[in-house]
Amino acid sequence: MNSNTKNFSRYIFVLGSALLLFFGGGALSIVWLRMEISAVAKNCGQLEGQMEIVGREVNQLRGQKSKSLRPSSLAVMVEGRLSMPVARNTFHISGSDLVDRVGDGRPRLYKVQGEFAGTR
Repeated sequence: MNSNTKNFSRYIFVLGSALLLFFGGGALSIVWLRMEISAVAKNCGQLEGQMEIVGREVNQLRGQKSKSLRPSSLAVMVEGRLSMPVARNTFHISGSDLVDRVGDGRPRLYKVQGEFAGTR
């Protein structure tokens, strides 16, 4: 065997080994990526299931809130504890009283419009 044949066979061996490593590594990396994708998909499925459960609970709580804020439900909850104030506990303040109390010389940050409770 001459040296050209020896170099050529060594070249073929090195090239074949490099191709085997390249394609073998590529195949293993594809398998690894598919396993990672599968794990992520499984995790996403579990999260979607939990999200559905939480969504149902939120809808149920919204329904309970809506039910409890109905006027009839509120009336039942405060029955016997709240009542309209009697007339002697109601105070009417005139515009001049308001100006006397509020107009104490401080700069005004608001404008008095002349409308007070019970004047409409």
